[in-house]
Amino acid sequence: MNERIEKIRQLLRELEGEMASGTRVDGAASSSNELALVVQQIVDDLQPLLTPYDAAFYWFLFRHSIAKDGQPFLRVSTRHLSRAVVRSSYSQAEENTISLGKVQDTIRALEDIGAIHKEGEPNREGTLYRVMVPNEIEACRQFRIEREVAEPELLFPSSGIKIN
Repeated sequence: MNERIEKIRQLLRELEGEMASGTRVDGAASSSNELALVVQQIVDDLQPLLTPYDAAFYWFLFRHSIAKDGQPFLRVSTRHLSRAVVRSSYSQAEENTISLGKVQDTIRALEDIGAIHKEGEPNREGTLYRVMVPNEIEACRQFRIEREVAEPELLFPSSGIKIN
């Protein structure tokens, strides 16, 4: 029994060391340049596919998972999301939370597009989700291909700056 506990402690020390060194547990580097590229891809490839509520929820989940510590997993409850993400545009009440039905619809929409994946059954603390980045989302890859065909080079006329 002590050997098993010691093995678990050793594995935890290794994981903590990887996190402290800036290397994610899945082996990918978590540099600020990589994060900036992922944010660009979210804005360019994912956000145009989302409703405003979907985008707000995705950004909230992204911020509290990948942007926080490089890990794509996050456990959240619908009650927490109804209070923490955005205010309802339909209510003037002081608390002004989003309805649980709207939260469930939004989570379902993010799952349908592939932006998040449910990784387990709900418990008292919420449901475990994996937040996906645009390169992992088929709809984003398809949108990127279609956009590149339609707009091989996007030019901002006021600045003269070309972007891809």
